[in-house]
Amino acid sequence: MLSDTDTRVLLTKLEERADPLSWFRGDWPLENHFYRPISTMLFEADHALYGWNAAGYGRTNALLCILGILLLFWFLREFTDSPAVSAAGGALFALWTLDGGYSLSSYVGLLGWFVLVAGALRYWHTLASSGRAVRPRWYAALGGPLLAWLALRYLGSELDGVAPLWMRNVGWLPGRTATTMTVFALGSLGAYARFERLRSEHRRTARTKPLSFEGLSATDVPNTKSATLGKASGPAWPWAVLACLCLCLALGAYEQAVMVPACLVAVAVAFRGRGARPQWLWQFAFWGILFGYVALRHQLVPTEVSGYQRQQFRASGSVGLAILDYAFPEGAYVPILLGSLDLGWEALLFGGVAMGALLGIVANLAGYWVVGRRWALGFGSLAMSVLAYLPMAWLKPFDHYHYWPMAMRALFVVLLGWGTFEAVASAVSPPTRRAPPRPRPAPGSLPRP
Repeated sequence: MLSDTDTRVLLTKLEERADPLSWFRGDWPLENHFYRPISTMLFEADHALYGWNAAGYGRTNALLCILGILLLFWFLREFTDSPAVSAAGGALFALWTLDGGYSLSSYVGLLGWFVLVAGALRYWHTLASSGRAVRPRWYAALGGPLLAWLALRYLGSELDGVAPLWMRNVGWLPGRTATTMTVFALGSLGAYARFERLRSEHRRTARTKPLSFEGLSATDVPNTKSATLGKASGPAWPWAVLACLCLCLALGAYEQAVMVPACLVAVAVAFRGRGARPQWLWQFAFWGILFGYVALRHQLVPTEVSGYQRQQFRASGSVGLAILDYAFPEGAYVPILLGSLDLGWEALLFGGVAMGALLGIVANLAGYWVVGRRWALGFGSLAMSVLAYLPMAWLKPFDHYHYWPMAMRALFVVLLGWGTFEAVASAVSPPTRRAPPRPRPAPGSLPRP
């Protein structure tokens, strides 16, 4: 772990400087025009504790990843108010960190073929045993298994993850910059989500008067003598302050954190989509912190592009494809499909490449369709993953660029799996039947004058 060139140079610079607080006043140890004092302080702490013992550095890397998983669970718990969904998102992100997503996608692929066979058998049985008047419509009976199969195909690709995470985030010391930033970014998002949830609970409690029907719905607990109305615990504003503090620490750890304010806006929009009323004034505070960071960085770090930064910019043609990997993963097949169709529509029948491209695009759309019922959470998570990766799309790909974006994407994949499970359950169940015509007048009804 310590034999990497960047790592050796970094630790050597720490020994030469011997002044930890000086990293807050300028460039970080590799001197390639980055302002990362918070990440550098972790390197300083490890160097003071372990010297050149690689095991200690590896332990810290692993602990940062564990903390990131726990904070993702907390953020999802506040964001979704669902312990089961939050646990599933945290477990999936942990599996991605261990590069274990491929084990899940292989089982999903087998399940897809089972759905097609089971759906066909169910439909055949219904046609054989039902009269013409009560048979289900053919497009409804066949569309269910097809939708489930396409959604399973897309779910399998999402379970694999966008990129492997273990090597660059656990096994490579400089990758700690991304994991440190992710810890504070998730802390900021979790604190802000809790702030909005507490505000919503305070408003709902204040609107409901005890021992009256005002503000109550049919699904509320009966307001009897023994019933008590729940109260939100404590004021909400300290959580917004904590979100600001974590945002400052994330910006001081890694430049990718410039997208945290945009993700905080996405959290507010998702709450609004679910009927809450976000406190938009705090968004000005978050963006004010970002502008202050940009001004501070301009004063402390050289503004010209360093040699390292210049060589990391990728060709402009691949930037769009990198963004599509998050926004619409199968969209990379669109140029292939259009190129094949230049030969004529017959390419879909005889060209395996064109048919595979079309199938991938349709599967991606089917996956988005099954998420639709939970659109505020599902597409909010998808949007946050795109935003988190956006500034890194212009750089040559490194796996640690995906650590925070994949954490944001975990909720979307869990909800995709939930919607796909519902589609599968519908596909393998007996097709719905139309009710027979109702006689007029109904038996036993009084004659009308």
